[in-house]
Amino acid sequence: MKVNVLFSYPETVFGRIIDAVEGPGADPSHAAIFMLDGILEALDNGFVKSPLTAYDGHKTTIITVDVPDIDDAELEAKRLLNTPYGWIDCINGGLREITGQQIPGDGEVTVNCSEAVARILRAGGLDVLPGVYADGITPAALLDALQPLAVAA
Repeated sequence: MKVNVLFSYPETVFGRIIDAVEGPGADPSHAAIFMLDGILEALDNGFVKSPLTAYDGHKTTIITVDVPDIDDAELEAKRLLNTPYGWIDCINGGLREITGQQIPGDGEVTVNCSEAVARILRAGGLDVLPGVYADGITPAALLDALQPLAVAA
């Protein structure tokens, strides 16, 4: 089944910090996934479902990918709802981007934006960035991993 993954670009100080860590050029600072009749995303108040119009008028990139087992992906998405935001996971992702070294995060206790999307895709059978802890995946790394897998919407 086809699923759309959304990437948005820096509009906040925190977003500009993420973009700077990800390297030269305009990189996304946020990732979300269209699922369960909304946009599922990790925000400072946790992993939530936002309205489908939440990013209207914002700079975004949307990648459509095939998810082999949509039922398992949706189960993971439902399970993650209301999980607290993983601020430390953002640091782990930045350290991996800068140093190439992985630091194990807190697992599924918290999630950041790209971690949540990666966990959902992995649960659905699309193993993006194999060998990389989900806690250490940045929006830019996720976008780079999904671009070659993109299918027509």
